[in-house]
Amino acid sequence: MNRPVVIVDPLSSGVELAPAFRARGIPTVAVTLDTEEWPEFGSRIRSSDFDEIVADRPGIEEVVRKFDPIAILPGTEEGIALAERLTALLLPRLANDPAKARHRAHKALMQDALAEAGVPNLRTLATASEAEARRWIEENGLANRPLILKPPAASGSEMVFHVAAGGDWQTPLARILGAPLVSGARNATAVVQEQALGTEFAVGTVSVDGRHHLTHLMRYQKTSVGDRRTAFDHVEFVACEGEALAEVFAYTRRALDALGVRWGASHTEIMLTADGPRLIESSARMIGGPVVEFARAATGSSQADKLVEIYVDGDVADREYRFRKTVVPVFLKSPAAGRLANVEVFDGVAGLGTLLSRHLWIRNGDRVPRTVDYLTSIGIVALAGERDAIFSDYEKIRAMEASLIVNG
Repeated sequence: MNRPVVIVDPLSSGVELAPAFRARGIPTVAVTLDTEEWPEFGSRIRSSDFDEIVADRPGIEEVVRKFDPIAILPGTEEGIALAERLTALLLPRLANDPAKARHRAHKALMQDALAEAGVPNLRTLATASEAEARRWIEENGLANRPLILKPPAASGSEMVFHVAAGGDWQTPLARILGAPLVSGARNATAVVQEQALGTEFAVGTVSVDGRHHLTHLMRYQKTSVGDRRTAFDHVEFVACEGEALAEVFAYTRRALDALGVRWGASHTEIMLTADGPRLIESSARMIGGPVVEFARAATGSSQADKLVEIYVDGDVADREYRFRKTVVPVFLKSPAAGRLANVEVFDGVAGLGTLLSRHLWIRNGDRVPRTVDYLTSIGIVALAGERDAIFSDYEKIRAMEASLIVNG
C-alpha cells in the first residue's frame, strides 16, 4: 500500500483534502480532535473518505509514526498545533520552523516576528491589563487613532472589535478577556492593535521548501454590525495584476518567511494601506470554508490540488498564477437572533444565470445568531462569470434575503 497522508481535524476546508489525495491513489488517515462536526459551516468528518480514523490521545505520536505518512496536514485552525508538532517530530524535513510556531499561532507575536525580520508591521500589544493597555496606547500616540481589539488566537473574525478614534476600547477588552471561543479555549490576554485602513485581501499560498506560490487572491468586502466591521458581505477572486497587487504578494512572501513558513498551505490576510501592505494575520492552513470549489472555478486549481502535487510529485505542477474568471461568493446574513421561518426565500438562487453553487447550512426552525462575522453567516451563494452579470445577480440575492423572517 502507498504511504498515507494524515489529516488532523479534517473539517471546514479540510474535508477537501482526503478526496484530493485519494484521487491520486494516496491512502488517508484522519486524526480527530474533540469534535467530529464543525456546525458553523455544516462540515463533518466523512468516514468514507478515510482508510483509518484515530482520535488524538496520549501516545498519538507513536500511532501516527506507524502509518509512515508522506505528510501531516491540518484541516482546521484547531488542527494546526498538533499537525505542526507531529511533522516536526516525524517528518522534520517537511516542517515549518519550530522556533516560530508560537509566532504563527499568536496574532501579537506575528507582528513581533515581522518586526524582527524588518518587515513593515502594525503596532501591537498583548495584555490582560486595562492599565497596561491605556499606558501603551498613550505611549504609542494611539489615543486618537482607530484601534482593533481581538483574541490572540481565533478564526473567522471571532470577537474582533473595531474602535473609532478616541472611542471606548475598554468594553471590548473586558469582553475578550476570559471569554470562550468557538474552539472552547478562553482568552488569557487580548490583542490591542493600531487599525490598518485600506482594502483587505486574502492571499492563498502553498510553500515548497521555503518557496511560496500564489494559489488564489481574493478581495474582501465587509460590513459593520455595531462596533464590529466583521460581517462578510462578499469576496471576489481577482487577478494578480498591477503594481499594487504584485506588492501585496511580494509582502506576503516576506511575511511568510518571517513566520518560518516553509511547507504547506497558508491563508494570509493583508490590508493594502496608503503606506503599503500590512499583515492582519496569517494561518498555516488552507483558507476555511467551501473555498476549494470556488478557487478551482476562478483559477483552475486550488490549495488542496497543489498540496497533492507537493507531497505526491515533489513540487507544484505550474508555478504561475492563472486567473480564469471572476468568482464572487456572497455571504448570507441573518438580521437577528431567533428561529428561521422561511429559508425557502433563497430557492430563487437556482434560477440565477451566474450561479456556481450554494451552501445553506440552516433549515426552517433552526435557531440562528445575528450575523456579525464569518462564523455567524448562514450560507454562501457563489456566483461566477461576467462581472456585471454577477453583481446583477448579487442584488437579486439581497432582495431574497430582505424577505427572511427570523422569529425571536
